[in-house]
Amino acid sequence: MRDRPTLHDRLSYRLLYWAAQYAVKYSRHLATFHLRPKRTGLIGTHPEPGASGEACTIFLQGPVAQEDDFTLETFRLYRRHFPHCPLILSTWRDTPDSLLAPIRDLGVQVVLSDKPAQAGLFNVNMQLTGAAAGVRAAASTGAPWTLKSRTDQRLYHPDAIAYLVALAKSFPPAAGVNQKYRIVGVGQGSLKFAPYHVTDQTVFGHTEDMLTYWTPPLREDPAPAGWPNRQQDIFVGTPIGELCRYAAAESYITSQFLERLGRPLDWTLQDTWAAYRDHFCFADFAATDFYWVKGQTYSLREFVTVYDMTTNRHEFSFREWLLMQTGALRAEDARRYEHVLTERFNQPVSSIESPAP
Repeated sequence: MRDRPTLHDRLSYRLLYWAAQYAVKYSRHLATFHLRPKRTGLIGTHPEPGASGEACTIFLQGPVAQEDDFTLETFRLYRRHFPHCPLILSTWRDTPDSLLAPIRDLGVQVVLSDKPAQAGLFNVNMQLTGAAAGVRAAASTGAPWTLKSRTDQRLYHPDAIAYLVALAKSFPPAAGVNQKYRIVGVGQGSLKFAPYHVTDQTVFGHTEDMLTYWTPPLREDPAPAGWPNRQQDIFVGTPIGELCRYAAAESYITSQFLERLGRPLDWTLQDTWAAYRDHFCFADFAATDFYWVKGQTYSLREFVTVYDMTTNRHEFSFREWLLMQTGALRAEDARRYEHVLTERFNQPVSSIESPAP
């Protein structure tokens, strides 16, 4: 039986409702809000019995998110929504057992790793170490599919895994490469105007492909000469093309995967869109009811969309990806945006038309 709403639940709902009404009536915007339960006991949804077919190992990577028992509650929800899926936590060896014990009690396999000697730019080696340990443990379960996620992210929809399997099976990757199915980007960060920038947050694929994707060599090369010392200054002050090629974790992981498939890269947006077309797919956030503590709790925004301009951090959505599959949008169309690679993130994007081919 689900928990009953508390006084704070009812009061917060009314306050949000009144605030949204006020915004709609008096501001220049339309407004909505969306509430997700923190606790599994407040959730009454269930998967469709015929939709949960093939097994998928789900592993969460990173330090345990303690506020509101977020990681623990995520595993509780996944245990109920995806009972056929093996669950794994890949985290650091110095994690207190008091945090791990209740997770183990749910039947979750806990994989502990030592932190790498070098964290790498933007902590890429920290991420790769935890992801590699998690994906290898996932492969040992024998499940054909793997979902890699973060300890501070959650998929609320009870048919999310079935949906991702169906998505991968519906769109085979390009022929002639050793790739069984497409890699599906689920989390935030699959960018339209940044080279090979597929999300490194929540990612889905066939287990064999995921093994390849998440086990590149650690990044030992230092930042290029003349770059700022502080990573925040690097992000703010470096042109997008350089930032992705020499620093961004997302672009490193994606480009390493493509190179291991034998695909040559030229670090243009045109080739990036072609790689998206041939080897990847993107699930819109609403399809899995995706939630990220860092991205949504702190910003209080449901979507990353803005309406006053197109920014160069625009997500490459399933809509745009599907348009590429039908030919309505072509990789060659990216040529009008190549100048964006010389700009910094968070700038508006202007379209410079290229001559007709």
